[in-house]
Amino acid sequence: MLFGLRAAVVGLLLLAFWGPSLPLQQLRTVVLLDQSPSARDAVWKVAPQVQLPGAKYVAFASGAVQVASPTARRLDLGEGTRLGEALEKARELQADQIVLVSDGLFQDMPEVIGIPIYGLYQPPSPNLSVALTGPALPTKGETIEVRAVLESTAAVRARLTFNGPAGLVEREVQLEPGRSSLGYRFRLDGPAVVTARVESALGVEQARLELGPSDITRVWVLGDVALARYLRAQGFAVEEPREISLPIRAEVVALGVGARDLSVAELDALQGFLNQGGSLLWTATPRGLFFGGWERTNLADSLPVEPMEEPGGVGIVLVLDVSGSMLEADKLGLAVVGSLELIRSARPQDYVGVVIFSDRPRWLFRPRPMTEQGRKEAESLLLSTTAGGGTRIRRAYLEALEALEPLPTDSKQIIALTDGLAADVTPDLFDAAREASPKIRTSTVALGADADRQFLRELAQAGGGTFWDVPSPQDLPRFFLEEAQRAFKREALEGNFPVSVRPHPITRATNPPPLSVLLPAKTKPWAQTLLSSGESTVLAVGESGRGRVAALSTDLSRSWQGWPGISPLMAELVRWLSQTPARPRVQAVREQNFIRVLLEGQFERPSVRAAGREQSFAPTGPLRFEARLPREAMGEAVVFENEQPRLRLQLPALPEWRSEDGRENLRQLVEASGGRLLANTAELSRLVGRKALNLQIPLAALALLLFLLERYLERRRIAAVGF
Repeated sequence: MLFGLRAAVVGLLLLAFWGPSLPLQQLRTVVLLDQSPSARDAVWKVAPQVQLPGAKYVAFASGAVQVASPTARRLDLGEGTRLGEALEKARELQADQIVLVSDGLFQDMPEVIGIPIYGLYQPPSPNLSVALTGPALPTKGETIEVRAVLESTAAVRARLTFNGPAGLVEREVQLEPGRSSLGYRFRLDGPAVVTARVESALGVEQARLELGPSDITRVWVLGDVALARYLRAQGFAVEEPREISLPIRAEVVALGVGARDLSVAELDALQGFLNQGGSLLWTATPRGLFFGGWERTNLADSLPVEPMEEPGGVGIVLVLDVSGSMLEADKLGLAVVGSLELIRSARPQDYVGVVIFSDRPRWLFRPRPMTEQGRKEAESLLLSTTAGGGTRIRRAYLEALEALEPLPTDSKQIIALTDGLAADVTPDLFDAAREASPKIRTSTVALGADADRQFLRELAQAGGGTFWDVPSPQDLPRFFLEEAQRAFKREALEGNFPVSVRPHPITRATNPPPLSVLLPAKTKPWAQTLLSSGESTVLAVGESGRGRVAALSTDLSRSWQGWPGISPLMAELVRWLSQTPARPRVQAVREQNFIRVLLEGQFERPSVRAAGREQSFAPTGPLRFEARLPREAMGEAVVFENEQPRLRLQLPALPEWRSEDGRENLRQLVEASGGRLLANTAELSRLVGRKALNLQIPLAALALLLFLLERYLERRRIAAVGF
């Protein structure tokens, strides 16, 4: 018996070494159901016939999702056919084999994932689609042709209607399966829109194409209605967007809004636009230029003018409530933000101090000149402020009066802010305010609904200042900025200001009349003054990044009204701004067998990279280049120059319906995966249903058990003989 066990152990080990297997393990099958618009009808029809034992199902179109059965219908997966995500779902479900039910008209080219795919082709539903294509980068005055590209999967009679600059044009056409096109010609004198509508027994389809001359200047104007009107009169393509969005489809962006009206992302977009060769123009509307705080943004170094420092300084002490109630609704945080605006708006000759109060007063910093160093120290101290305690204002106010008294400034002011009821209001407070006025003015701010408005109003009246009611803490930063502009003389002057002209292509043949409104400004050393009034700059221009910049320190809605030369002057300014050598433009057009990428601008050896491939551009004219990408390229492409990314663009996707052999696409895909194309649903039952189970480990384990049994029996035998 022991000999037999030993022989069995040896035999099992030899068998395990050989590595036998048996088809005992169930194959994991995942069925991918194409529910894109072109395939869904056929797939839904065949779905009951693809019920497979133990299979899992994934519906896909632009996206992919697991479903409970093949008959599930999903209309929320998009209008395209992206196979890549569906294959990834199959991998996540640990598929051993994939059944793909589709029309083969994929909009992506996914890589083989190492799992055999068995394709079940379903013909696409009948369809007639229309797309409009126009010439690339046409010029103004050119007679161009826009073509309607019709793709039909069946023979059908249709009516095609064009509408555009050449009027309404209707055509009756007999279409055969495949692609055909018809043209619509017109003269391009400016931005144009062409629409096409095709009606047939297969339904109604529409397409729309916007065109603009490549040599017409596109301008975005934000917050300056007068400037937009003048530029439209000169034939510019003017848009007035409510916000800055990417991409900025313009050569010039005119800014009549304030920096505080834009988000950080919008300011960054403007900086990127300037760095890529775009141009910016600031105008002095009531919300623009220095009124909007542009000199304190990331674009400050690109602004060609700065506020003119007027003689004489201003002394201000902020008496700030830091009692416990200021912690509510972030009142203190917003008050600090507003106080920072006050400090940043001050000039070197201005003195600013802050005394805080709760149960007792404490100086954050006594009045000091707002030099660069003084401003930095003041900002640091303000940011360290904390709140807590009661509301006792008397000693803080009297100390502020005492600190302002000896300052060598022409104007002195206290701004007292509180959100509650002061516990120490006495008549001597009003007496002190009257005695200091008008040498020292007292203004007060009531913050929120619980502030003691009667006391604050009476204190402001006694001090010869202004009472401000700020009901919402969120309004504090804006209030302080406006108060800073008033206190530090950041305001436009009204009157009659003669204008001097300096020679420049912009100002040729220009003789402007006097201005009605002027914002005191001076040109920075790196910029050039073109128009001035005395020592004040009216128009300055310069270059920044790869673009150009300009600033106009007057409000066009109030100055030069009725002067016929204002519109031509603004036109010359915008033309000069738009003519930057680095102004790049890129466009991708999908042709039948490739994608044409057209590039315009000043480049040296540019290339385009998409889908892991890089293609060099070939010059086609002055500052114009062209490259061709493979037909299957999709997603984002990047234009490079000297290995540095310059521009990004989205490549046009393949259409959902197209004249293409989907069966052949499917055959190539499945054969590359190690699978095959099935003739019909009956072949599903003949797919391998089980996979081999490797017996090497079980045989080795059994050999070990027999070996242990043999050793046990051997020991018992020896023990019995010895006994």
